[in-house]
Amino acid sequence: MPIRIIQILKSANSILLIISCLLVIENSYAQKPIGRFQTDSIELGRPIDYTLSYHHSPSAEVFFPDTTYNFYPFEIIRRNIFPTSTTNGVSTDSVVYTLVTFDIRKTQKLELPIYLLSKRDCTAVYSLADSVFLKEMIKTSVDSLQLKTDTKLLPLSQQVNYPKILTYILGLLGIVLIIYAFFGRFIRKQYTLFLFGRRHKDFQTNYKKFTRSTLDDVTIGKALVLWKKHLEWLEKRPYSSYTTKEIISRLPSESLEEALKEVDSAIYGGILSTQMPLAMNVLLDKATELYKNRREELAASL
Repeated sequence: MPIRIIQILKSANSILLIISCLLVIENSYAQKPIGRFQTDSIELGRPIDYTLSYHHSPSAEVFFPDTTYNFYPFEIIRRNIFPTSTTNGVSTDSVVYTLVTFDIRKTQKLELPIYLLSKRDCTAVYSLADSVFLKEMIKTSVDSLQLKTDTKLLPLSQQVNYPKILTYILGLLGIVLIIYAFFGRFIRKQYTLFLFGRRHKDFQTNYKKFTRSTLDDVTIGKALVLWKKHLEWLEKRPYSSYTTKEIISRLPSESLEEALKEVDSAIYGGILSTQMPLAMNVLLDKATELYKNRREELAASL
């Protein structure tokens, strides 16, 4: 009988030891978060950094206050979140808040919570309050300052001279009308040619993007569609519906015919030869040639 009592006592001691260990582990993770200002003093309207860190179990879900939290008497400017680091089974999370205050109290305190997520609710655990001292920039007592009561008023000059502004506007409009009367046709011509040239440059830029990328049947097909649409704009003919044979009959050229055959072989037959970059350049050269001819015709007609 005494032996059994001793065994029961030993079992009870073991259970108490296990419970004690669990309590120690739980207490090690139930500590308060650490909140500290980076400096011990602050100036009115000047930013100050506040660091909030917390050590916890790697399995714990921890949340820090975001920018919607009330940091009174401070206002938040931004926050900098650091990645979680785990060492020897203990995880550490930290956030640096950049704050500013416009409160004139000499001592200002702040304590922030962290939130521990559990199956039932979310528990807030607050840090110990940390303080900063407000620097006094004005040493003279405000009560000793006196306002002047005999300040002389100064007359203000007229801010807006509408007649003068109207005169300037009418004068400028007159100069513009005179210039347009003498050079209006030239200006219209140059502007039309400028728009014409810019559209061709846009085509060249987009077409070269295709030719500089990996040449496959999809890329070559997109470049051919872009080329035909540009020729439609230049020649005012439905090149998008033309076959290679119809294009050659309209634009007879041995090099152009060979280039279009290379393009057709790549698109419809999946055959990519080493001459493909040269063929793409032939198409671009032909479009440039047609553009120059059309520009000369346009310049002569304006």
